[in-house]
Amino acid sequence: MRTIGFGTAGWDETYPGVWRQTASAQRMTLTLYRFDPGAAFPMHRHDQEQLAFVLRGSVEFQNTRARMTCRANELIFIPPNELHSATAGPEGAEVVSVVSPARRGTDDYTVEGRG
Repeated sequence: MRTIGFGTAGWDETYPGVWRQTASAQRMTLTLYRFDPGAAFPMHRHDQEQLAFVLRGSVEFQNTRARMTCRANELIFIPPNELHSATAGPEGAEVVSVVSPARRGTDDYTVEGRG
């Protein structure tokens, strides 16, 4: 066992207004995201399955078929290789995301249009 203190880790601005702290274990990666109001994580895909739990605010998740808004205390499952995006509502958001298997690096995903 080991503990990881997110409070001591720095925040990485992944996209404008989208901040993250990440910790990985052998088989999964947990990321805490903070979205400024209206900030967006662009359309992308990754080979991991993902669970995203909204702690605060709201996030509109979009795939190629639908849009779904998740609010605080709601969870969304995103299958592996599904193209999707996330955009915070007007109050911003905090989201805990878990992917499995673990990410191989911080940018272990493909953004649409960037191959």
